[in-house]
Amino acid sequence: MSNHNRFAPVALLLATLIMLVGWLSDRTGGDQLAAESYAADPAVFMTRFDSMVAAHATGRNLDNTPVVRPPPGDVHMRVKRWEFSPALELEPGKTYRLHLLSEDVVHSAAIGEAEVLLEPGMVKVVTLVVPGNGRVRIQCAEYCGLGHTKMIGSIEVIQ
Repeated sequence: MSNHNRFAPVALLLATLIMLVGWLSDRTGGDQLAAESYAADPAVFMTRFDSMVAAHATGRNLDNTPVVRPPPGDVHMRVKRWEFSPALELEPGKTYRLHLLSEDVVHSAAIGEAEVLLEPGMVKVVTLVVPGNGRVRIQCAEYCGLGHTKMIGSIEVIQ
């Protein structure tokens, strides 16, 4: 066997390891949202959620999900199979802190081009500066069951 043929497997292994390191750094860095987290009693969280919805409801529903127009600041969102609730109408250029709680299984909130992993019992707080117009896409990026592909929330930018 020539020297060239002896080093081919080593070179292939080295190239594979370099690609793996690059892939892992992309998965754990670049597109992840910087989010704080805290443990939450689901009953206490739902009291805050219900209060927010009652105070800022528009009176409309979107696919049986209440539409709310909260002021900038803290917004409580319930995440469960197969919904993000409530549907949000947010002001452009304003900053909101989305408190996301999964009620049932592991989900992942992909907001725009970034995502944050949601575990039951833990609230993730994501800071969102709303763009000038359009929609901010929010969907589940962690397989959570048969309805996973339709798990898309609504964040509309309003003037």
